[in-house]
Amino acid sequence: MVEVNLVSFDKRFDVLAEPLRQKAERVLRFLKEKNIVLDIYLIGASRMRKLNHQYRGKDSVTDVLAVEPPKDFPQLAKRAIGEVYLNPPCVRKKNYDIDYALVHGVLHLIGFRHERKSDKIEMEKREKKILQWLTNTS
Repeated sequence: MVEVNLVSFDKRFDVLAEPLRQKAERVLRFLKEKNIVLDIYLIGASRMRKLNHQYRGKDSVTDVLAVEPPKDFPQLAKRAIGEVYLNPPCVRKKNYDIDYALVHGVLHLIGFRHERKSDKIEMEKREKKILQWLTNTS
């Protein structure tokens, strides 16, 4: 069983909330993740800039930010894998779909990285496979 909590911090994003929550649940099931909790937040540019600075030391706005729980975070029956912050206006400016940003953030939380070229290729293949599956099963 997976649990996805989604909070919109801006009324403009409310229309995205439930469809994204449902897609996140489907993605986690596709990835065969069980007994986990994922929190997703839809936020604007100023909040994203602050979080990007806090967590990555970058004083800029970004489209998606994945934050893992602290190592000593207490785990209950369900394992908290972290938080995904999505900035819908930034996603639109980068000219791609918010589903991609969601999948990208989730993959980071389950361990995918893209610092090395080989890791980036593997992550992109996985993203493409998941996005195709989401499209074909909608």
